[in-house]
Amino acid sequence: MMEDYVVIGKILDTFGLEGELKVKPFSPPEVFENLERVYLKRKGGDYVPFEVEWIDFMDDKVILKFKGYDSIDEVEQFRGAKLFLPKEELPKLEEEEYYAYELVGMEVETDKGKKLGRVQRVQDMGPYDALVLDKGNLLIPFVSDIVLKVDKENKKIVVKEELLPV
Repeated sequence: MMEDYVVIGKILDTFGLEGELKVKPFSPPEVFENLERVYLKRKGGDYVPFEVEWIDFMDDKVILKFKGYDSIDEVEQFRGAKLFLPKEELPKLEEEEYYAYELVGMEVETDKGKKLGRVQRVQDMGPYDALVLDKGNLLIPFVSDIVLKVDKENKKIVVKEELLPV
């Protein structure tokens, strides 16, 4: 089932000539550090496992190589694919770290108590992620200046009202 798998990154492009891939991570570095396998989703919906030969970090990207794929020609087919992991294989995060899927469905309100809606999804905006709410077409940058508190237990996010985009 889709709910059992979480997107951890997206393959942007090939890297080098020997089957390496450049990945934009959607998860903290610790998800990738000891990664032994990832899953790609087939058009029919099945998840196919790929063994990871090695991983490296380059700036804000991840470079990885699948075992058994040793040329650029063999890996070009993966360009644009999303990488998945089963939820139970995700490492536990620190108190103030979150996976995007954990934020979906949370109620968002301002520090003044105004309810803004529920998180529909988390959208990559380049330098930061943004919360997409189910009401009012509001995009809230998920940055520490704006997001004051994420309460996983009560499924609530508190944001600073005066810093919200109008």
